[in-house]
Parts: sequence; structure tokens; C-alpha cells
Amino acid sequence: MTDRPQADRPARLPLIALLLAALALTAVIAVAAVRRSSDAQSVALTPANPGPFRGGVLPKGIDRAPAPDFRLRDASGGRVDTRELRGKPYALTFLYVECPDVCPLIGQEIRAGLELLGSRADEVAVVAVSVDPQGDTPEAVRAWLKRHRLPRNFHYLIGDERELKPVWDAYYAAPQIPGRAQSAHTASIWLIDARGRWRTKFSAGAPVAPKDLAHDFRVLLQETDRRAAAADAGSRG
Repeated sequence: MTDRPQADRPARLPLIALLLAALALTAVIAVAAVRRSSDAQSVALTPANPGPFRGGVLPKGIDRAPAPDFRLRDASGGRVDTRELRGKPYALTFLYVECPDVCPLIGQEIRAGLELLGSRADEVAVVAVSVDPQGDTPEAVRAWLKRHRLPRNFHYLIGDERELKPVWDAYYAAPQIPGRAQSAHTASIWLIDARGRWRTKFSAGAPVAPKDLAHDFRVLLQETDRRAAAADAGSRG
């Protein structure tokens, strides 16, 4: 009787190994199924843009509609009137200098996107509107722009709440909650064409690839080039 367990042990080892292998295979299949389900949901929630842009598809009623104009103080001096930006595409976003995470990332992504445009970077503009009227003083904003090495065509606009709120409302932007350490404001990058129309939007709550931003700027620059060439041909005719 004492020899029986020893005789059975070698026969049980292959069976145990087989069971473990089956359990491992089941786990792999389950993980793969979860991933496929997750991927399918992601694709359904973020449909590909059928147009020329890599930014998001704008809803009907907004796509190609005139973007609301405004005039605000530039922290670097003077004022910026978006009507005076006609003739060049520009990006519009919302920032505050004490933002610990999202805003510095947006600044870096936009700077890198402009650098990818090379010599054509000066043919576009960037407009950032403050979402923190109290904290975004001219001195604080200028220090922020310098720290993030942003170019001269990056305009950071400031004002009091009375001046800024109409812009927040027009562009569906929620301001930063006073006293809250974490970023809680709306983080988006709108692209507006040379005719002052809404064209696409990047949701800046997630990383934005600078090459995608540069790509969409080029699309708008090419449109501007074609319109200029057509107007020149028409004047000659």
C-alpha cells in the first residue's frame, strides 16, 4: 500500500501540466476577447474623419460656419481682433498659466506643430484665451510663454471675467474653477481657416500629435494658396 502513491505520482504530473496549459489558454482567449471588445468600442466612439483633416469632424451647423469674432488684450502687448486675422489660418485654444499638466502639454504640442511647418509657420497664428482671469496677469503669462519657448505668433489673450466669458460661451469652453489645483477647464484646439470659419477640432484632453496639427495647418494653407491663385487668375482675365 505504501508504494501506490509513488506509482500514481508520475501519471498525475502530465495531467496537472495539461490542466495548467488549458487554464492559461483560456486566460489568453479571455484577454483577447476583452481587447477586441475595447477596440471595437473605441473605433465606434472615434470615427475616422472622412475629410482632409486629422482633427475631429465638426457637427453640422458648426462645420464651415463663421467662428465668433472677439477682441481681447494680448499679454505681450496691444490687442488681438480675430477679424484682423482674416487671410491666415489660426488655432484657438484655452489655457491658464498655473495649469499643472494639460496646458503646458498643449503649448508644447502647438510649438512642435509650428516647427514642423518650417518656413510657413509665420503664415498661421495661434490664439490662446485665458480661463483664469485672476491668475493670468500679463507678467505671469509672459513668463509662461518664455518658459515654454513659444513663438511671437502665439498670442495669449487675457481680460476680466466680463470680457472673457462671452468667448468661453461662444466656443463651448468652461473656465478653470477658482481655487482648484487640478486642471478642470475645457481643453480643445480649434482650427479656423483664412476665411474665419470653423473647420476642425482636436480634443486636447488627450495627447495631440504635432504632425497631425501641422498636417491640418498645411491643408488650410493649401486652401488659402488655391484661393489666392484663383483670385489672381481672375484679376488677370
